Amino acid sequence: MKEILQDIIIDTLRSLNPKDAIKKYVSYDPEWKLLKIKDRKFEIKGKVYLLAVGKASFTMAEGIMEILGGLIDKGYVVVPYGYEGSLGNNIEVMHSSHPIPDENGVKSAQKIYDFVRNMDERDILIFLLSGGGSALLPLPRAEISLEDKIETTKLLLSCSAGIQEVNAVRKHLSKIKGGQLASICRGTIITLIVSDVLGNPLDSIASGPTVPDPTTFQDVYNIIIKYNLWEKIPERVRRLVKMGMAGEVPETPKSIDSRHYALVILSNRDFLEKLMDKVGNLGVKTLLVTGFLEGEAREVAKVIASIVKEIKYSGNPVSPPCALIFGGETTVTVRGNGLGGRNQELALSFALEISDLENVYMTAFATDGRDGPCDSAGAYVDTTTIERAQKLGMDPVSYLLNNDSYHFFNNIGDLIKVGPTHTNVNDIVLVLVK
Repeated sequence: MKEILQDIIIDTLRSLNPKDAIKKYVSYDPEWKLLKIKDRKFEIKGKVYLLAVGKASFTMAEGIMEILGGLIDKGYVVVPYGYEGSLGNNIEVMHSSHPIPDENGVKSAQKIYDFVRNMDERDILIFLLSGGGSALLPLPRAEISLEDKIETTKLLLSCSAGIQEVNAVRKHLSKIKGGQLASICRGTIITLIVSDVLGNPLDSIASGPTVPDPTTFQDVYNIIIKYNLWEKIPERVRRLVKMGMAGEVPETPKSIDSRHYALVILSNRDFLEKLMDKVGNLGVKTLLVTGFLEGEAREVAKVIASIVKEIKYSGNPVSPPCALIFGGETTVTVRGNGLGGRNQELALSFALEISDLENVYMTAFATDGRDGPCDSAGAYVDTTTIERAQKLGMDPVSYLLNNDSYHFFNNIGDLIKVGPTHTNVNDIVLVLVK
């Protein structure tokens, strides 16, 4: 069952290649020098440049190069370490760190910032944006340092803050995010997006460098207070937030010139709909429960388990054999010193909840191939998971309390390792009840 569920997910990922999504929405008429993006047309009057940032950026760039390769004058692609490849002599591929930014990211961001600022008003920049872009392209405001931003990011990622909250803070610590890249560009930016955020809010995906930002410094302050981080974040960040609330430093742009254009071309919803079809081939009833799964991973697991128990007990909301599909992104409050990601923690908590049942199988999977700071995309569990661990002398509860789900699943051989998938459309939880 582990192989079956994993193969279904991987097959679905392959059928939703970002390169294919690019080809679906982008075309070019060389006779009239017209670039068409969905139903909007752009006349080529100056130079055409390419910028691609994020975990899906390389495959997106491959799609653009197949359509417009001879038209692209120069380009930059920023990907995480370990993503390798070449796109031609005029395309520079740069690497930086995710999820915690690093100095290479700052160098890449500064190069891109300077390049965009010097574009001519006739030029067009095709910006391919995907999840991971916030960390990969850090450019701290002058009032703070990279170390300040790193420390603040670490604190937010360890306290169960949602991705939109994390990105609201990131935008106000940056010179490039929250619409600020578009605001310095005299040319036209066409942003094509692979979304990893629930509901596809353009301002939150990779912290929205080319779209208006509705959040404020006051929102940033409220988020930091909400998670009791005010006294923990660096002094320079506190000072910047205070200055922002007092109007002493500029807010992020609340409007962007209409010449710029942004479009989501692939999202978690696309994945869920395709996964429904793939799972249906198993010959079981399939229920898409939600595409907005969020909350503390170990608590969300209990809710999913309660649905499974209801199915086993009453046949509601669907009778076995059946499959349940969830899409979204949970969070983890880190209290221990173990290793793991949100999907692995959800899987371990779920395993504890269903250990007294029979014939229940589940995979929790990060579609980018990396669940948190791990080389695993997630984990597989069934109703024998806890028993198998206990036979090895392991205490599953202690692993959960220590946020050490990675080593738990590694010890019993149920991590899912697929390497970088070159896309990023949130997480998937797939449950099979027989």
